[in-house]
Amino acid sequence: MRAHRILLPRAGVVLVGTLALLLAGCGQSGPTTTSSSSSSSADNPASSSSSSGGNPACDLITPAIAAKVDPGQVPMSNSPARPGGSKAYLCGYYSRSAKGNGLSVALTTPASAADIAAAKKTPDCAPVTGIGDFACFQWTGYFRGEPSASANTILTAVRGNESLDFRYLAMPPMDAGTPVPDGNATARALAQALVDAGWGNGSALSVPSAPAVGPQASTNNPVCAIATADAVKQAFGATTTPETLPGEGSCRYTFGALGTPGPDSLIFSIEYHQGGASMLTGALPPDGQSIEGVGDKAILVTRSEAAGPKSLRPVGDVPITILMLEVAKGQNMAIFVAQVLISPTGPTADQTKDQLLGLARNSSF
Repeated sequence: MRAHRILLPRAGVVLVGTLALLLAGCGQSGPTTTSSSSSSSADNPASSSSSSGGNPACDLITPAIAAKVDPGQVPMSNSPARPGGSKAYLCGYYSRSAKGNGLSVALTTPASAADIAAAKKTPDCAPVTGIGDFACFQWTGYFRGEPSASANTILTAVRGNESLDFRYLAMPPMDAGTPVPDGNATARALAQALVDAGWGNGSALSVPSAPAVGPQASTNNPVCAIATADAVKQAFGATTTPETLPGEGSCRYTFGALGTPGPDSLIFSIEYHQGGASMLTGALPPDGQSIEGVGDKAILVTRSEAAGPKSLRPVGDVPITILMLEVAKGQNMAIFVAQVLISPTGPTADQTKDQLLGLARNSSF
């Protein structure tokens, strides 16, 4: 039986541990270029994908290599090497000195042509030179203005028939005494560490600058293309321009009046699952209903909760109406979630449901 989820923005700190890599958001100055030599697998044992300990990811990013990014990193148990049926070998470290910070790597070896193509199409990813056949950086979470989220610096790389996700996650500044995460310094450290691990290609290492902290102005995230900001705005009759928050397999739009009942209190999110249509098998949940005419199969779940800090909204008397629509088309599935304060003078809950169904019906994925 599938697990039904309500996809809510989380006010708590989002720290993606090693298991999150199973799913494996420019700057003020120009690229940073350093002189960096490349070492081959034969020259550098740390770069070998053959694993004497059974985990090529930990053989690649050894404690010595992890210390180049953050000297306080301590290995996790890292067992099993490929948990939960993961295609990638996973290896994680946590910081002894900075509580909540962590380093993790997901290494797919051998990677399929589809794996490599997917890595090279990583959305909102700034290119790096000097590493492998392809490399790029993403900065997500705190760096993209997501409240209370971890600051994620993510290096995606391809070399031969291997693909890699190498990331550092730092706590956001919670008070005046908390250090502000430095996306530039972290990116340079990750890139140099990967070169030192044997993934350099002999050319000069050039690392892009991290973006200014805050919502990004545009995105090429394919999940956001399933229902664009303009399409969502038009479907629900909103008047403000939403902030866009692309994620890994997800996209969220936050409109401009979260505490005022009506369409502009909308938080709308999309989650895409390639090959996930089978998740819609099984019995309906108690609060679910089958929907005809949307995709090959669709299920709508309607719930409500109180407005307040947990939902990243001002406290108010009007509850949040939450509509979650799971839609299967072919082999794939998308989840559309609308969270809105229903106004007595605006669209009713039933009208809002119809708006959501119409948007999903016209979406392509």
